[in-house]
Amino acid sequence: MKELEYNENIIEDLGLTEMQVLNIISRWYVNGMMPDIIQNEDGYELDELVDDLFFNKFDEEKLIKDTIFDIEYHINKKK
Repeated sequence: MKELEYNENIIEDLGLTEMQVLNIISRWYVNGMMPDIIQNEDGYELDELVDDLFFNKFDEEKLIKDTIFDIEYHINKKK
């Protein structure tokens, strides 16, 4: 197996989106690849925090796409 070198810019170098990074963190944590000890000061575990961020980002992107679709629809309707 090839040994990986440390790369602090790996997310940028691979061109990963915020959604992809959140998904990777969530999968690693939920599947036991990271210990269940990472929590914030309110006691929320990493997977709960990441899931909230992921779905908030998902809703935000969906809202933007829906808005663009509505604008394009109304522009094309006037033609």
